[in-house]
Amino acid sequence: MNPGNHSLPIETGVDRRTVLASALGALALGGGLLPRNAHAEDDVKIGWVKPITGPLASSFAPLYLPAQIAMDEINAAGGILGRKLVKVEVDDQGSPAQSPIATRRLIEDGVKFIVGPIGSSQTLASLEVATPAKIIQASYASATEMGDGTRFPYHYQFNFTSGAQAKRHAELLAKLGIKKVGLLIEDSAAGASTRDALLKEIPANGMQIVSEQTFPIKVADMTPFLRKLRSDGAEGIAAHVSNNVDITQLLVGLSRMAWKPPIAGHTGLLFAGTPGAVPDSARYNEIYAATYRALTYTDKEQPPERVQAFCGKLLKGNVPDSLLGPAATTPFYDFIYALKYAVEKSKSWDTEQIKKALDTSNGIDGLFGKMVFSPSRHSAYDSEVVAMAVANSMEDPLSKQYHGLFRRRAPGV
Repeated sequence: MNPGNHSLPIETGVDRRTVLASALGALALGGGLLPRNAHAEDDVKIGWVKPITGPLASSFAPLYLPAQIAMDEINAAGGILGRKLVKVEVDDQGSPAQSPIATRRLIEDGVKFIVGPIGSSQTLASLEVATPAKIIQASYASATEMGDGTRFPYHYQFNFTSGAQAKRHAELLAKLGIKKVGLLIEDSAAGASTRDALLKEIPANGMQIVSEQTFPIKVADMTPFLRKLRSDGAEGIAAHVSNNVDITQLLVGLSRMAWKPPIAGHTGLLFAGTPGAVPDSARYNEIYAATYRALTYTDKEQPPERVQAFCGKLLKGNVPDSLLGPAATTPFYDFIYALKYAVEKSKSWDTEQIKKALDTSNGIDGLFGKMVFSPSRHSAYDSEVVAMAVANSMEDPLSKQYHGLFRRRAPGV
């Protein structure tokens, strides 16, 4: 049974059953015994669909910190049209089966704006409920189709897409002189989107794909997939490996095999540069990860001051070093500020008016560049904001100062 095909009744009256439902709902939302409508009437509720319990709770929690930073900044400056932003959290356990249930709880609570969930599969499940309700939403989903405004008219994508990553992966591998490429792709919606993009970008850059390996998320042993890539003649790897468990398995497997191919991959590969995270024998220079250009530096170019200030606030959030990179690239900071822009432009909290303001925007100041939308294009950034970073540049002074949030830009890309 698909939970996204069923909806709960909206509370419309103040009677004994409504009060009881509100109290029970508050417990489900992690709000203790307070009713869900305990916020001041002028407050604007921002729903957070996130794993509060389950195996992903600790690793995903820091990814929501940018939303909190943005809300704190906006509230300190007087809010949006004089109204304060408050968060309402619901637990989806990081599961596609739970994401629509969590989303429905927020809708029942009168929430019109949602941050999350994380993951393309989770987002697709959430949108089954959110789209009919006309909820303005931004998730952490890199699959390119998540920015399709025709298919998902109320969902906006503020992180760079799988297509943008794949373009940079292919450019870098070609620059490194690789001729035969192996694909190492996790079994997820984002992984499938990256694979489809790489199938176009790799040949377009004059290279041959000699092997395609798809592995299950949280694989117990990455070595068989790596051995197949090597036996098929791969000289370099284009990878979509996004979580710390699988990244560690990748690097440990390469160490066991004493194989050191250049790797161009997902932002998560910046974890490879974290001291003590992987065996010393797995450390070498040719691991590159897609990230925002504004989070990279060269000898002649430093990150923008606004980005440095944002990263300074992230460091105060006690985020583990291994999660700082993924936290810095989440879309939620930009989403909150884009919402502020659209509300102030439309002078309305109506989601249709906000959508119209976003869809006709032409250059909202985002953290990583100018954000542009249209009715059909709901992805804020194109590939121009994406660069490839040297994962193992942690000992550079600027990178060390910011605990690896900034990495040296890969040469020639």
